[in-house]
Order: sequence, then C-alpha cells, then structure tokens
Amino acid sequence: MASLRFSVTFHTFLFFSLWVVEAHTSRKLISTKEQEVQNNSHLLKDGEFEDPTLYMFFKINDLKKGTKLPIYFNKNDLRKVPPLLTRQEADLIPFTKSKLDFLLNHFSISKDSPQAKAMKETLVRCNYKAIEGEYKFCGTSLESMLDLAKKTIASNADLKVMTTKVMVPSQHTINYALHNYTFAEAPKELVGIKMLGCHRMPYPYVVYYCHGHKSGTKVFEVNLVTDDGKYRVVGPAVCHMNTSMWNVDHEAFKVLKIEPRSAPVCHFFPLDNIVWVAK
Repeated sequence: MASLRFSVTFHTFLFFSLWVVEAHTSRKLISTKEQEVQNNSHLLKDGEFEDPTLYMFFKINDLKKGTKLPIYFNKNDLRKVPPLLTRQEADLIPFTKSKLDFLLNHFSISKDSPQAKAMKETLVRCNYKAIEGEYKFCGTSLESMLDLAKKTIASNADLKVMTTKVMVPSQHTINYALHNYTFAEAPKELVGIKMLGCHRMPYPYVVYYCHGHKSGTKVFEVNLVTDDGKYRVVGPAVCHMNTSMWNVDHEAFKVLKIEPRSAPVCHFFPLDNIVWVAK
C-alpha cells in the first residue's frame, strides 16, 4: 500500500501535468455524463439509479474484508479533458461569478448552453462559504492547488498525494463500467492525518474543488477486486463521520437510503480526483 503515497516533488508535479495535458489542446467544456449513463444502462436494474456515477457511496459498516458493492470508477477521455494552465496563465483570467459574461465571451461559449450553466455552477460552488469545521478552496492551477493544500493542512509537514488506480492483467483492456467489487482485504485506516479531497470541476480549463474537515473524517486505503478477478482497484476512501450539517437533499442520503444527517457517509474517489494527506 505504500506505493499509493508519493512525496510532493518535481516528479509528482510532472506526473499530474502529463496526466492532464496529454493528447488535448481544446478549451471547450465537455460533459460525458449522458454518454456514461447510456454506456452503462444495461448494467442497471429497475428501480436503481440511472446515473452510474452515484455508485461511489457506501456505509461505514461495509468497510470489511469480503463486502461486495456495485461501484463505478469512471475515467475521462484525456482527449476531452480541458487544458491545465500554469499559475501565471490562470492568474490573468478572472475567476468569479460576477465576470461570467466576460468569461463566456473569452472562451466562446454560448450564454444559454449547458457549458455556460456548468461554468456558473462551478463558480458558485467555489465561492460557497465553508460550513462549520470545514476548509475548502478551488485550485485553478497545479501550483496554486499545492500551495493552498500546504497552507490548509500541511504547514511544514510532509504532504503526500493519493489517487485511485485500476489495474488489470496486461492481456486485458480496462473497461470503465459499473462492476461488483469485493474488499480483497480489510481496509487500512490512516490514523492521525489531515486530508483534502480534490474533485475536478466542469470548466474550460482544469479546476479542482478541494475540501476537508478539521475533525470527524476517517481516511482508508482500500484494495478491491471484481467478481471475475480481472480488475483490481487500489486507492483512498473516506468516511465523513458527522453529516449533521449536510444539505438534507444530498444525493448520498438517497443512494444509501438513510435518514438525512443521521449517519456517517463514506465514498470512493473517481480516477481524476486527488487526495492530499498530511500528518
């Protein structure tokens, strides 16, 4: 499991830079949710959720060897991922809802388009006031995300990064779809750490929404395997132990069929998410 954690060095920067900028130069906003639903509709049963990306939540009691869960680990086509800007480039572009009209014109996006709506939602979310006990920020470049992560949770501590990885035998092609996964071993809790989960937001360039809690969050390293043994997933999972301040309409409560704000909520991380951890 030690291989999941990497010191934040030049090589870490290089890895994420190459991951994001490979095989694309377009600044257009791409939404693949409809395509994902269509590609996975044959895997869903009547009465279950049509959006496979909702199959990321689970209950804390599921965290034990042998538990089987339907999970969707999606991966974006790198050719459709927006560009990663340097801090110098990103700082030249306003990042506020009040400048939305200017931004739409700058990126040649129609005001009434789904892309414009997504941009607005990202700007609004990035400017939400943090709830009690939460810290949050949006990183508009890798440099700014790293600096803000250090400022928020690391100080002079050793900051490390975790990501979700799907592994298959060399003769097989990875099929990013909804599968039944089983915990191949007991999840390992990372005790005494601070963490930030960073989720990529829909925007004309790469923007990460990062948030964490000062207390009440448990982080685990997990090892999952599909029924046929072809796919193995290793990566982070997090359990939010106190959901009393969450929106009562949060999708996690519906997916897990629990009373809003009544119980912990756990989730895995999509492949393009980043988890920062520090002692």
